[in-house]
Amino acid sequence: MKFGLFLFFLSFCFNVNAQTIDSIALNNLRDAVLELENSELMRSGSLAVSVKKVKDASNVFALNPERSLPSASTLKLVSTATVLAVFGGDFKFQTFLEHDGVIRNDTLIGNLYIHGTGDPSLGSERFKGYPSGIELINRWTAAVKKKGIRYINGKIIADASFFDSETIASTWIWGDIGNYYGAGVSGLNFSENLYKIKFKPGADFGDPTTFLGIEPAIPYLTFTNQVTTGERGSGDQTIVYSSPLGNAAVLTGTIPTGSPVFSVKGSIPNPAEYVTYAMKTSLLNSAVGIGENNVPQPGMPAATANPKVILDKYDSPPLRDLCQQTNFWSINLYADAFFKQAGKRLAGKSAFDESAKAITAYWSGKNADLRGFYIKDGSGLSPSGSITTNSLTDILNVANKDASFNDFYKSIAILGVNGTVRNLGKGSKAAGNMHVKSGSIEGTRAYAGYVTSKSGSLLSFSIIAHKYMPGSNRVITDSLVRIMTLMAEL
Repeated sequence: MKFGLFLFFLSFCFNVNAQTIDSIALNNLRDAVLELENSELMRSGSLAVSVKKVKDASNVFALNPERSLPSASTLKLVSTATVLAVFGGDFKFQTFLEHDGVIRNDTLIGNLYIHGTGDPSLGSERFKGYPSGIELINRWTAAVKKKGIRYINGKIIADASFFDSETIASTWIWGDIGNYYGAGVSGLNFSENLYKIKFKPGADFGDPTTFLGIEPAIPYLTFTNQVTTGERGSGDQTIVYSSPLGNAAVLTGTIPTGSPVFSVKGSIPNPAEYVTYAMKTSLLNSAVGIGENNVPQPGMPAATANPKVILDKYDSPPLRDLCQQTNFWSINLYADAFFKQAGKRLAGKSAFDESAKAITAYWSGKNADLRGFYIKDGSGLSPSGSITTNSLTDILNVANKDASFNDFYKSIAILGVNGTVRNLGKGSKAAGNMHVKSGSIEGTRAYAGYVTSKSGSLLSFSIIAHKYMPGSNRVITDSLVRIMTLMAEL
């Protein structure tokens, strides 16, 4: 009896101690959050935090959890969780090389099609063992010649009709659209819809730069170069102004002095238009004649209803790998492709507004609280889209119950280890433990994901700092990382 009472006493002491440690950790977290909220940095802004236990969705800590704020790139967690739940990690996008009409002797009497189904990774160099853009063009050219075709009495048509014609959300800002991170999403994406712009800097600060051209060559694009030379080490400070509806770009901003050639990336206004041009050029260089005029046209080329024969079928890397790249490196194009893909599957429509409604309804139907969840795209690039930290942690909790959760969890970068958060929180207990997606647009810094608490519970979290003091990005980041490391102490 005495021994049993002794065991009870030990158990009681242990539980009290554990509760004391937990409450101390919670107080430390609360103090750090309130310190930031009441600081001069956030005087005119908003700070919102939500931390929940994944198992039972109970609240651990919250500050302004129902305040709707821009998500920045933490919204990519919703896009990847949705597409993995709807399609599964084994899913692969497919792209087809097809022809209609008939082949007589060595002549195709009909059209040649490159038919996309929204693959954002087509021609990307991110994935080992998969062809680059030029390798795909060469592969398709070889497939045409293998069929014995030496002359095409028809058109080369890049078919992007799998998605709607709205390649960018209407709420994106013009200063983002022409740059690499503002590449629009199409039913036929190619080489991440990017091209490289080369400059020769001037000798001194303020000198004009020399525009050296682009790679790959796209002769129907035109450029007005207003880029000047910045200070040594100042990096890429350029902005590419262009439109998805035209082929003219204005180059502004600065590049650093000190290098013979400096390159930046811009977004191809219409990737299907480029694929038509590249395929035609490759065929002609390989002695395959083309009868009809194939001058690339603006807009979204679409296929005819004629029956087609497949010459080549290309499968993308598995969806789980695409999602991992999306979350590790915050690729807007991939997230918006998933957004449209999910919208088309869930509601039969891929337009941004329709996909937003479909995805909201999907998670709401799984009992996530989506009050204040007003998304405009899948990437978080739209400054007018907003979510609450409560809605995001609810979605993260629901995602944990899905069969695809393991793929989703692994797709999120680990603090202090890899991805965009590889240099954050090093040496803390959160490093190597916290799976976190970072997000940043002008005036907003956000983080969200999962962390395993000291007691072994998996926690979901979301934190957003909005309209903090201009010029304080580094200090805000350090403050938010400190708050996240304290979550790992709970």
